[in-house]
Parts: sequence; C-alpha cells; structure tokens
Amino acid sequence: MDEELEQFIRDWHHDEKSHKIAQQMGRLFFDFIDSLEKENLSRPTVRKHLDNCWAIGYLECQYGYRKKFSINIFEDGEALYEFDFSRKFSDSDYAMKSYASTWRKLARFVKTYKPSKIQ
Repeated sequence: MDEELEQFIRDWHHDEKSHKIAQQMGRLFFDFIDSLEKENLSRPTVRKHLDNCWAIGYLECQYGYRKKFSINIFEDGEALYEFDFSRKFSDSDYAMKSYASTWRKLARFVKTYKPSKIQ
C-alpha cells in the first residue's frame, strides 16, 4: 500500500511536514474507500468517491493551513473548498453534488473510525 499511497498523494505535499499530513489523510481515504467497497457500491460510484477524495486531499494540502493532520476536519460533513473545487476541477452541478456527497459519506465514516489507524 505504501507505493500506492505515495502515488495517490504525490501532488499534494511540498515538504516533509506536508508529506506526513498527506500520508495520514491518504490512509484515511483508502480506509474510507475500502468501507465503500464493502457496501457493494458500483465500481463507478466508488471510483467517483476516490476521485473526490483525491481532490479533497489536494485542496486540503494546498489551501488548508493545518500544522498537523486532524480527522476532525471531516466530522461535520460540510464540504470545504467548494469554490476551489469548482475552479480547479469542475463546476458542473453533477460534480458539485458528487463532491458534497463524498464529504457527507466521509463524515459518517469518521464518526466510527479509529484514529490510531492513521498514525
């Protein structure tokens, strides 16, 4: 998974500190995607959530000003960086709704997630 993780987060970080945050966030996202796969969602749906997770991680690492990773940023399900998502990725109604849906599903997931897994 380390090689897959590094490939996934390669455009997110710019130094060692941001690399560590990116790794922790990437592990969370991979566990989230694994949970979606266990729900027997369609491949295209899981892929869309994976793509949205990539965008969330990218935007958080590029525009967030956190000194360390915290799972708490995902708890309320409020989609952060919507403006930046629409500007960088897509402003279509479908894409925006999909992005928000991933945030909501991620919020439900982190409420039962064990944070020690991402350390």
